[in-house]
Amino acid sequence: MNKSKGYFYYALWTLGALVLLYYGNRFVGMMEQNPDKFLKISYKQLGNMLYGLVLGAYVSLLGGLPNRRAFTRPLFFFVFLPALLLLLYPVANLYLNMPYSSLYKSIAAHEGQFYIAMLCGLSLMKSLFGSR
Repeated sequence: MNKSKGYFYYALWTLGALVLLYYGNRFVGMMEQNPDKFLKISYKQLGNMLYGLVLGAYVSLLGGLPNRRAFTRPLFFFVFLPALLLLLYPVANLYLNMPYSSLYKSIAAHEGQFYIAMLCGLSLMKSLFGSR
């Protein structure tokens, strides 16, 4: 059995992660400098949400490339959907008077919304696709 199997994939994944972090941080920095809003959502918040989703999807590739469509219902319904609702909660709070907004702000403080977005991207990829 070849013991070097997978070393190239992990080295390539690490290189891709470094490139994604570099350009992702530049993207978030550009979004933070823009004082405008898109449908009442600040560009800073929108940039953090999108960057977290993409980074979470990329982290899911650490387990291998997705090769087949395998819908995992418990992961989709009990991890992805609640994470998506938590991710979209501040957006809904801009349009509706949502309850527990102060509790959400204390939970999502200090980059909490970024990690929720990352969990959302990771669980979406893992619930929809199987790995090699």
